[in-house]
Amino acid sequence: MISANAQVRFGLKSGLNISNFHGDDAGNLDSKPGFSGGFFLSIKTQKPLIIQPEFTYSVKGAKTHLGSANVTLDYHYIDILVLFKYVIPLHDNQDINPIIFAGPFIGFNTRAQTIVNINGKTESQNNASVVNREYGLQFGGALGFNLGNNELGFDMRYVLGLTSVDKSVNNFDVKNSVFNLNIYFIFDNK
Repeated sequence: MISANAQVRFGLKSGLNISNFHGDDAGNLDSKPGFSGGFFLSIKTQKPLIIQPEFTYSVKGAKTHLGSANVTLDYHYIDILVLFKYVIPLHDNQDINPIIFAGPFIGFNTRAQTIVNINGKTESQNNASVVNREYGLQFGGALGFNLGNNELGFDMRYVLGLTSVDKSVNNFDVKNSVFNLNIYFIFDNK
């Protein structure tokens, strides 16, 4: 439960996804870089716990080669998640905040394309076999630096899809798997 003394601050984040797939039918694909960015609330409850709801735009997918064709599976999501963060106290330095976190997410697919490049010519096609929603977990660590009442930090997280993104008649077991790096800034609420 959030107490009346909870401190709520607003933050922005931007980063890089290195995405691929996992699951029984994922195959041997190459990782694909993509953008990740959004905003969040940092709700400091009782020390050292923070609840952090996030709203993130995230580009996921994978790449492969089929003969002379380079194929990119380009999936765009709006992810809504809640992280439960634990700030590891450093008694000798209050300006550095090492953090570990974990939490669930739901992702809403906004665009799914298959992009094929053959000999410099690129064609893209919407991929109708991608589900509208996915569910999963995110976990990782962060290092924040106090700048007065603001905070600048970096986090690394793993995004583990728990549901298949495939809704074709074949019902393939293919889930998102993302390594994510972010820079974030939390604003003073005063």
